[in-house]
Amino acid sequence: MPYVAARFVPVPESQLDRGPIRGWCPGVLDPMETGDGWLLRVRLPGGALNADDLRLVAGVASELGSGFVEITSRANLQIRGVAADEIGRAATRLVAAGLAEADAGADARRAVVASPLAGHDSAASCDATPVVAAIVSRLVADLAGSLPAKFGVVVDDGGSWPLGGVDGDVRLHASPTGWTVRVRGNPTAVGVTSDPAHAVLHVAQQCIARGARLDRGTDAELTELDSGRPRTLGLVRHRDEGRRNVVAAPFLGRLDAATLIEMADLAERFRADVRLTPDHSIVFCGVAADDAPGALTALSDLGLVVDPEDGRAMVSACVGSRGCASALADTSAAAHLLAARTPVGRTHLSACTKRCGAPSHAAGITHLVADATGEFR
Repeated sequence: MPYVAARFVPVPESQLDRGPIRGWCPGVLDPMETGDGWLLRVRLPGGALNADDLRLVAGVASELGSGFVEITSRANLQIRGVAADEIGRAATRLVAAGLAEADAGADARRAVVASPLAGHDSAASCDATPVVAAIVSRLVADLAGSLPAKFGVVVDDGGSWPLGGVDGDVRLHASPTGWTVRVRGNPTAVGVTSDPAHAVLHVAQQCIARGARLDRGTDAELTELDSGRPRTLGLVRHRDEGRRNVVAAPFLGRLDAATLIEMADLAERFRADVRLTPDHSIVFCGVAADDAPGALTALSDLGLVVDPEDGRAMVSACVGSRGCASALADTSAAAHLLAARTPVGRTHLSACTKRCGAPSHAAGITHLVADATGEFR
């Protein structure tokens, strides 16, 4: 089994010289080969990063990749189009910046999703930020063995950003008496704990012992997204009256390196905490109320979507033929045409039957899949 580079985990023979397969979960040190080169996924616990992180990712993308990055449905960033002989340099820079662990197995344990408004939400039961940090610390330092692919943790602070449609092996929900714990395969809560990091570690150890994720159970285990609820975009209430949270979304979750750098400059200018969201958007948290309209306008001027009624806010898609060898259609071109229609219902475009990136637990979203002729049906 060949290695991408000496410090990297082996890349399976089946992954070489082919497009992505659903279920494969790449990282920085265990990348995926796609139709436009190699893809490196940067895991960001809680979706948190800063202006310097944005610049670092932009530099890697522009110098060693295609120049494009994507925000994923687990609030991570993935860098596209990295050449095989540049993977080592890209990963070394990301690890040195603290955006990945130096070991692929340890890095995979950092898959923790939380509300992007954590610490900035007046509706939340608590600030989940230290809980996310504690979970990541325990999983990286105290866990021995390899977790199953796609193992993930969801930390819901009970606030205004719902996480019911995000898949997780362990789901924590803040309550007045502690953290309610749910696990995959069990339709009811398994208990309440004051030590959520310990509870997550225990479930992770179970998964390692059985060599698999816990059973999915029924689809009712995950709360379906409310089809009538528009995307959260624009100015959002902050826990402090003198501040606002500013939410904007790049169309289809895709950004070029130049735009990332401009966003980093804006984050510093408006003294904002930066968070990515599971809805393929980005939040500037804690912007002064007087500055918030200007921040929103500046993000809109960069081409980001800031209005939930904008047709572009209603469409999502896999990368399509511009970045996947398995694709049967150009999803980007089709998405632009669809977004221009009025009105547009929530729609996801898939370029093949794998339906990558499709929100499988969301009600009211139309899934259109390309057939062999390249038509969406």
